[in-house]
Amino acid sequence: MTVTPNSLLEMWEHASRLTPTVRPLALLAFAMPAAHPDTLAELPLGVRDAHLLRLRQALFGDHIDCLTDCPACRGQLEFTVSAGDLLWQADETGTGEYWLDCPNQRVRFRPPNSADLLALSHFEAESDAFQFQMLARCVIDIEGPDDELTALPRDVLELLAKDMERRDPLAAIWLDLSCLQCGHAWQSLFDIASLLWADVDRWARMHLHEVHLFARAYGWTERDVLQLSSARRAYYLGMIGS
Repeated sequence: MTVTPNSLLEMWEHASRLTPTVRPLALLAFAMPAAHPDTLAELPLGVRDAHLLRLRQALFGDHIDCLTDCPACRGQLEFTVSAGDLLWQADETGTGEYWLDCPNQRVRFRPPNSADLLALSHFEAESDAFQFQMLARCVIDIEGPDDELTALPRDVLELLAKDMERRDPLAAIWLDLSCLQCGHAWQSLFDIASLLWADVDRWARMHLHEVHLFARAYGWTERDVLQLSSARRAYYLGMIGS
């Protein structure tokens, strides 16, 4: 993948018009330009996020700066996550179908994907209805006396949800955090799609502001500015500000 400032700005312009549910697929398409959109939408969420982590490494480096609020005292916590440390968990073999063996049932399923999220975008993500509908989309077959999803005991549904997560390790990344101010400890869900988009959005707005400064100072076009190396651009900006 060859990334230029212009190609990244074009992707930003396209993705900025999309909803947060669809936007990760635009980032994924940028990382995998040869792949068909349907193929990208059917990648398990953990496999998708592994590609987004690699894209984050390529664009902005390995270290991801994060900021969150403590749920107890509302104090802000800053911390850094390494994309490489997360990627060692990646398992891109998790694209098939699996069986969960229970005492009275066998359940065949696949991991959730982006197409599932799009289909269920009208549900609250943490609601019981969302969780059940996600299972309903991902369950392929049930063998046993109760062969309907609605008839499965709650403990089986919980085992099924855990096994889906186990089969696709990066689909749900939980970070153990501790507040430096009050000592409260909690788990926070790491969302690479949102964090990557925030980095791309910040980068794009900074570069467009620089284009504005160059156009006002020198009359240069956007193409002229984007063709400059970062070192030369910084030098000219220094002179504009002097």
